[in-house]
Amino acid sequence: GSEVLLALNIGVGSGNITVLQVGGMISPEGEFARFEYVVAGPPLEQISIAEPLAISGETVLSPQAWEHVKGTVREGATITERPEFHRLLALDTLKHTYPTVKMAAQRYDLREEYRFKTKDLKIARRYIPANVFKQIENGTLQYVNEMRNVSVIFIQVIGVDVSTDDGAEKAQALMLCI
Repeated sequence: GSEVLLALNIGVGSGNITVLQVGGMISPEGEFARFEYVVAGPPLEQISIAEPLAISGETVLSPQAWEHVKGTVREGATITERPEFHRLLALDTLKHTYPTVKMAAQRYDLREEYRFKTKDLKIARRYIPANVFKQIENGTLQYVNEMRNVSVIFIQVIGVDVSTDDGAEKAQALMLCI
């Protein structure tokens, strides 16, 4: 067969975001209203700049993200077109070792506290497509293995601050139009 090479380039931003729940329309295949999330804020803009600056296999950090890690990592070559962004080279092993970082990450891993519980299924239903929800309800999700087309739309709306009540209402109105 043919060889497939997968590569990844990463852009990292940091800061406060606003998450809105928009939607509420009843989908044609179900009786429950569907909702979507809208995420907005400076980190998304930072990521949209940083990610294209990273070539295959690299990670580029925004100036804001760099402030959080600059004392624990080594910086790569300067990015000439955006020198305020930083190419991540490696962990600074003179200060930390990979096993130390791994142990600390495992020790302070709080994901289990936030893991989705089956009792929360009714709340989550509004975000799950009806055919997938039926599989979860019937306990047959393990047999759902087909590929699905997913569309993600990034829309920049100039002049709408979704962190305000007025902006949230405008985001809801835009969602209803899509």
